[in-house]
Amino acid sequence: MQFPILLPNIFNYPFTYESNLNLSVGDFVEVPFGTSKKIGVVWNEFQKKNEKNFKIKRIIKKLDIPKLNIKTLNFLNWFSEYNLISKGMALKMTLLSGKPIGKFEDKFYKVFQIEKKKNLYRLTKDQRVSLNEINNSNQNFNVHVLQGTTGSGKTIVYFEALKVILKKGYQGLIMLPEIGLTNQFEKKFLEFFGTEPAIWHSGISKKK
Repeated sequence: MQFPILLPNIFNYPFTYESNLNLSVGDFVEVPFGTSKKIGVVWNEFQKKNEKNFKIKRIIKKLDIPKLNIKTLNFLNWFSEYNLISKGMALKMTLLSGKPIGKFEDKFYKVFQIEKKKNLYRLTKDQRVSLNEINNSNQNFNVHVLQGTTGSGKTIVYFEALKVILKKGYQGLIMLPEIGLTNQFEKKFLEFFGTEPAIWHSGISKKK
């Protein structure tokens, strides 16, 4: 049986491999690629029609780790098109040094659980107007820009909007323009939500 396998590289399409293994979309597999072996994912679509004749290689093995769910695959396909990068490079974001990350024990996530905490912040009229507009238009994909002077409370408005998202069981990704702002932001986050955010930038070690 043939399977489309997307590799974490510059290609914008999956490669066709064959196997008798019981595989499903999202499974991580090891495949031969050139003279080496690569980790790939069983994708949800084959490469568009290709006139070239090539020998179809066999999948080496299926990795015994949690697979990517279909929502993640759809997100990576969308992310690829929206940001004009290849699907392979979008997939690479989910890996660590080209390898998938295994399942962590439940205790690993406890440090990131949001605590119920009395809100010490009272929004101004302008902040409430901005927050309501963000929340009302967050039913679909949207971009919001808050303009204000330093210290006017833009971060708190975004935190309040994020709190609504978290209560619905979703996650949030907050991007900062400079690593130097991390410590200040982390303190604000801890003060507001009662827990530490998971920080990720070029100064974070692979082990962490």
